[in-house]
Amino acid sequence: MRIGENPEKLNSKKLEYKPFRVIIPVFIPEGNAGYFKDAFSVFEKSIYSLLNTIDAEKTNITIINNNCKKEVTDYINLLLANKEIDKHIHCSENYGKIYTILQEARGCYEDYIAIVDSDVFFFSNWQNEALSIFNNFKNAGVVGLTPDPNTAFYCNNSLFTNEFLFVKKDKVVKDKELELFEAGINKENFFVTKTKNWKEKQFYLETKTTKAVIGAGHFASVYRKEIFKKLPLEKPIYVFPGGELSFLDIPIDKLGYYRLSLLKASAYHLGNSLPDWILEKEIFASKIHEHLESSKRVYVLIPYNFRCLFVRVLRKFNFYK
Repeated sequence: MRIGENPEKLNSKKLEYKPFRVIIPVFIPEGNAGYFKDAFSVFEKSIYSLLNTIDAEKTNITIINNNCKKEVTDYINLLLANKEIDKHIHCSENYGKIYTILQEARGCYEDYIAIVDSDVFFFSNWQNEALSIFNNFKNAGVVGLTPDPNTAFYCNNSLFTNEFLFVKKDKVVKDKELELFEAGINKENFFVTKTKNWKEKQFYLETKTTKAVIGAGHFASVYRKEIFKKLPLEKPIYVFPGGELSFLDIPIDKLGYYRLSLLKASAYHLGNSLPDWILEKEIFASKIHEHLESSKRVYVLIPYNFRCLFVRVLRKFNFYK
């Protein structure tokens, strides 16, 4: 039996909305040996860099706890209690990355959503750098925080169909920016394959004020919110591999959005260990100064299968020499 009236019915406090959200799925199991030996220290350093580089007044943070060990859970709860993050989603088991981020991102109100791994170290001003790409390229749907020229043709059929006469190829990324990523994944010359040296030249788009590398990876990228409202409501099947290609990348390409990335690395992939230089790296918070424009993008009207075929023809006949 209800006694009295719920006092919250009289709560007329106005809801506040921020333009930016960061979503971080994390899985650090029990045990302090093997691959996960230093994972908690890496995660702490990642969160430290995030909190010290964002515009807190315009950014919300979600941490998705995929049944981590108690020490990690207690740490996330402390972040929540101190209001350094605004949401802690605690799962009873490890559901993986795609399952959890899709659930969270589809319900977000923020205009831009950064989806990042739990081992990312952020550099200052990364939010403004990413937003600048969105403002200058209206069809940009995904913006990677590190240059990923080797993924230029990965799920970018809409870009090459729409912009095939405007795609440029030259050396616009310095070697050190690519070598930073190689160091993080411990793969020397990752950007040099048997058929292509992505350090020599990169595909890019250019406006009067901005250049963007064509291609974007997965470990640290920013997305337009509207993408997640349009994705098909299909269910991921596996924990790992989680299905970025099927449930995220191909649908985004079909919707006509582009995958772009920054010319200069604004994040570092820590992996499962901390390099010495990270401990001394100076970082600082940057206010979001980019005007968040909502101009209409240019839609790709050509059916997706024809876009894919068109890009295959471009590549086969080496259209971009």
